[in-house]
Amino acid sequence: MSPRIKIGLLIIAVASGFSSLAQDTNRIIIDNYDPHKHKIIPDKVFEIGLPLLLLFVIANTIVSIFKIKAENRLREKAIDRGISEPSLIALFGEDKKLNTLVYVKWFLILGALGISLLIIHASEGYLQGQSGYLALGIITILQAIALLIYYRILKNR
Repeated sequence: MSPRIKIGLLIIAVASGFSSLAQDTNRIIIDNYDPHKHKIIPDKVFEIGLPLLLLFVIANTIVSIFKIKAENRLREKAIDRGISEPSLIALFGEDKKLNTLVYVKWFLILGALGISLLIIHASEGYLQGQSGYLALGIITILQAIALLIYYRILKNR
């Protein structure tokens, strides 16, 4: 036999050994997995949190609509009264400055959420024996840090 054929047969033998080992390992993991025992975040968080999130989104939408309508009425009244252009720019110009930082805020919030999920995934073995609220605490703390960083950015501008 040529050396190339021997190397090819050796690679096939090793690969088939690893695949059967991986199948046995997967079978053991699947047989011992209990979805109710291995939860990191408990169901109560979702039962309470999702309706609260839905209420927050609805309330935020209603408040945003009223805010936009009130600002438009204020602009119309200011234009009707003949306020000078520099005064209008000074009155309504600050909103545009804050709107540019909205993207920074969402970047910080989503980045903190991603980092917290990576931390939870990396410490999955430790968190399985703990209360599910520990994982929720990690998410909350990192979100608070992100909002603190955003506050510092706003304060410096």
